[in-house]
Amino acid sequence: LPCVNHNPSGQAEWAVAHSRGSRVGPNREPRLVLPAAETSGTRSVSGMQRHAVWRQTVGTMHPLYRAIFVAAITFGASLVGMALQWEVPADVLTASKGSVGAMTGLVTLLLALVLGLLVFTAFSVFTTQRDEAYSLGPMVAEVDLALELYGPEAAGGRAGLRGALQRSRTRFFGDSERGPQQFTFEEMRTIFLSQNSFFDRLKPETETQRGLLATARDQVRKLADTQMLMARQLANPFPPHVLTVVICWASALFLGNGLVAATNTVSVLAHLAGAVSIGIAIFLILELSHPYTGLIRLSPEGIDRVLEILSQTEKKETPAS
Repeated sequence: LPCVNHNPSGQAEWAVAHSRGSRVGPNREPRLVLPAAETSGTRSVSGMQRHAVWRQTVGTMHPLYRAIFVAAITFGASLVGMALQWEVPADVLTASKGSVGAMTGLVTLLLALVLGLLVFTAFSVFTTQRDEAYSLGPMVAEVDLALELYGPEAAGGRAGLRGALQRSRTRFFGDSERGPQQFTFEEMRTIFLSQNSFFDRLKPETETQRGLLATARDQVRKLADTQMLMARQLANPFPPHVLTVVICWASALFLGNGLVAATNTVSVLAHLAGAVSIGIAIFLILELSHPYTGLIRLSPEGIDRVLEILSQTEKKETPAS
């Protein structure tokens, strides 16, 4: 299964064996399973998943190239408008300037509102992912501390926590082209089943252990839910074809402006500057809405630091052979 811990001998962990109905040996140590990166060749692909893969493949063009493409389209539309001046009679252009100007103003207003809203939405996606990533640190610290204070019976949970964080890092930061992948239903079901199995296996004997177990169970569920939510939020940050509509509006705006603009160097440079501005806006939208890929992205230093601390703690507690 894609999100299962494995012991050094390569056998599946206790949680998976339990979920399949098999018995667990007395020397098998339970492990805590949290959201993890999927293993290649193990994911069950449904029709919706294949559609998502197709969409991700289509959108693998670098945002910078896509922004340049949009700028070229809009600037080309203005050049087409200027070229039409040579084909349309002068009296028709003069009589139509008022209507063209009114429609251009309407499209300008729509484009400004929607483009500004998209930039704000993309920035919100970026900051939301950042804030949710920051919130994971205290959860991990509280789970690790609760399992440490619980006693040696929960050592397997601490090791599973560190391994799951390593795989979560791979899920969110490992794919520099497609970014984080959503959790499948099978993954989520296995994660929750393994968590319940691990905590049910522990038998607290004191009130302190019962309190620590309740704290760890609650924080582990929040940790898993937060990571799943983070992955779902990035699946489709904008409604379909919104950027296509924006590009069409920008092209119509530049076409109308080119149709009534004076055909000189200053007008051409002004339209070029406007097209570059539209391309920069599209670049910001694409970059900020994918905070784990591209030039503007979140840094994995925080989770790397947490993994380093957990590894050092485990080495200190491991008796020398």
